Amino acid sequence: MEEIKFAQLDQQQLEKINELEKKIGVTLVAYDSSSMSSQGSSAIEANNGTHNNHPS
Repeated sequence: MEEIKFAQLDQQQLEKINELEKKIGVTLVAYDSSSMSSQGSSAIEANNGTHNNHPS
């Protein structure tokens, strides 16, 4: 099973993610697309759960 990693976001990208989360009312998770060869070039998970930011 391949490991899926969180994307490393700079401050501007993180602020944009936070802004979008507030606007649409969901939690967004950014993944590193280079670690997901069989799942396409990008993946974003939207979840109505708690708000967590993953800067790693």
